[in-house]
Amino acid sequence: MDLADQAGFQINAQWFRAHLGVNAETEAYLVATLDDAPIAGAMLHLVPAGHPSGPRAARLTALVVDEDHRGGRLGLALLGYCEQRARDMGADTLEICLPTGQHSLDGFWDHHGYERHAAYRHHPPTLWAKTLAAGR
Repeated sequence: MDLADQAGFQINAQWFRAHLGVNAETEAYLVATLDDAPIAGAMLHLVPAGHPSGPRAARLTALVVDEDHRGGRLGLALLGYCEQRARDMGADTLEICLPTGQHSLDGFWDHHGYERHAAYRHHPPTLWAKTLAAGR
């Protein structure tokens, strides 16, 4: 199973065309590779102004590590980078909003300071959120 399938996404040529023009001020797409093959990735974006989440929230919409490379702290490294990138974009909260069907990461989020968050109902739902400390 490829990395996109493991993340619950269908990525094709149209998806790449749409995301190649990334706005670095409001979104980030991260890919970790080994021997030129993707082994982990994350997608992060700033929540648009006027959204109920507030003007200073960022949302993590993908975090996946290839099943053959799990357990090596790669997910933690990606999360740390995403938290810092969210701060750099001006966010003070990071919401976790992953596709349903992924294996449970509840213990991972809890262990890294995220709290259950059910204030907003959208697809996929925001299940976890964390207030980001400045400069960490």
